[in-house]
This record gives sequence, structure tokens and C-alpha cells, in this order.
Amino acid sequence: MNQGRTMRRFALLAFAISPALFADDPPPVEQGALVRGFALPPVLGRPDVLPERGLQQRIYLNDTNEFVDRANASESIIVDGEATQLSYELRYGFGQGWEAGLFVPLLLQGGGILDGLIQGWHQAWGLPNENRNIAPQNRYLYQYTRNGQQLLDVSQGSLTFGDVRLTGGYRLSDHLAARAMLQLPSGDGSHLSGNGAVGGALWVDGGLPLSGTFINRITLYGSLGYGYTGAGDVLAQMQKNGLPFGAAGLGFRITPRWDAKVQVYFHDAPYRGSELSALDHIAAPLTVSTSYRIASHAALSLGFQEKANIYASPDFGLFLGVVTQ
Repeated sequence: MNQGRTMRRFALLAFAISPALFADDPPPVEQGALVRGFALPPVLGRPDVLPERGLQQRIYLNDTNEFVDRANASESIIVDGEATQLSYELRYGFGQGWEAGLFVPLLLQGGGILDGLIQGWHQAWGLPNENRNIAPQNRYLYQYTRNGQQLLDVSQGSLTFGDVRLTGGYRLSDHLAARAMLQLPSGDGSHLSGNGAVGGALWVDGGLPLSGTFINRITLYGSLGYGYTGAGDVLAQMQKNGLPFGAAGLGFRITPRWDAKVQVYFHDAPYRGSELSALDHIAAPLTVSTSYRIASHAALSLGFQEKANIYASPDFGLFLGVVTQ
């Protein structure tokens, strides 16, 4: 299976480089399939724009696994799948404090290979598995039924492009930047790689380097913004158009080359009119990452994501990235 071979190679490389990593750039925001088509930035927590003629390229391999199986008197939902995303991001600084960017994702979706690993991870840490152990292994199924009517039924994996994002940034002051994004409907709603609608977002990234003998190794950062997505193809009658979002993180410089970050991300519930937490709860995934600068202009990054809000966020995610600047 192509996805299995890809993930095995990813895991071997991740473990090989994990002792030496540098968090030069914030971790990616990993989203579930039912949120992928909303205009939400793929990265938050960049309080500085690139200098004039500065160029940054970022290639990331992400694997996100999610599982929900819930029902009430009038609704039922199954969210069970895994997505491997290979993304390319380009940023360029120009003028006085301006920056432009491009983000292109390629998605491979299917049953995945992480189900057994995630069950063991949850058991080891005393986290709920929520019936994962009795669900079919490596299944790909997204179904939602309301009042006897099936509103969503996707059971075939796919290899497709996701929504392309065009971004811009402006330096407001030291460690404070205003940013904007235009999301293009290059993804496919029938494969949950987008929702077929144009969207946009505005947000602010801020940072606070601390001072002192020891705490000068610590940096605090945060983001706050709002995204608007036009009416799309995925649960269109229930979709919200506007979603507030944000993030807060803490970075720690272990050595001049090696850093680590902890980040909490959130966005508002993406759908209305449901009592199921997978659709009407705030998502709040927690990400831990570490990176190592392997050269003056290049760094390797590794991290994982765990849900901080049960049902509303993907269960588990892994990522491996290369950043050059």
C-alpha cells in the first residue's frame, strides 16, 4: 500500500533525526476533514515578517488521524479516516515590512496505518479511546445522518490537491504583524479536500521575547483572527460562514541550534444546528514540536498533535518538515 510505505519511511526518518531538532518556525495547524475547506490559516504564530528580499521555503509531511462515532435521538455521525498531507509553502519579503506567500497542499486520504498505534498511545496515558477498539481497523468513512436523511457519505480514499492559499503580511511594530489570506477552491468537496468555496481570513500575530539570565531562552507568542468562507459543498445547510480562531504558544531555546515549542490552537465550531460535539464544539488541538538548525539557513522539524477537546479535534497527528531561509 503506497500510503503505508510512505508513512513507514516518514516514521523511520522522524526517529532518526529526533534527537536534534530546532523550532525556528511555528508548527503547522492540523485540521480534520470536515474543517479542511474553511478559510483557516495553515500556520499561526509568526510575529515577524521576512526582511526585504528575504525568501523562506517550507516543506512539511503531516499525517492526521481522526475518529468519532456518536449519535443522539435525531443525529448520528461517523468520522473515521487518516490524511497524509505533503505541503509546500513559499514566503517572500518585499518593500518596507511587507510579505507575500503561497501555500499548496497535496492530500492522500484513506484508512491509514495509525489506528493501532493511537489506541496504544491513549491507553499508555490514560486517555479515552472512545470505542476505537471495536471499530474496523484502517477504515475510511465519513457519514452524517440527520432526521433520517443522510447528508454526508464519503467512503472512498483519494489523492487530490487541497485548497491553495495566498497570504500577505505587514509589520506593525517589533514582534507584531498583521496578516491576510485568500483561500482558493482548488480542493474537492466530494473527497473532503476542500468544500468548493472561496474564503479569506485576517489575523494578528504577536510575540513577547522574555529577558533575564534564564528566561531569555523563553518566547511567548499568540495569534487572533477571523475567517470567512463562502457557502460550500460539505454540509452546506449547516455550515457557518465566519469562524474566529487563534493560537497561543511557548518557545524554549535549549541550545543555539535546538528549540522546542508547545502550542494550543483553537477555532469556533464550524457548523450550526447540531448537538453532536464533532460539529458544534470548539476545536482545541495541542501541538508539541522540536527542531534543529542543520545549517545557517536550514532546519528540520518534528512534532505531534493530540486533541485537547474530545471529539472536536483530530485524535492524533505527526509531522516532519524542512525549512530553508
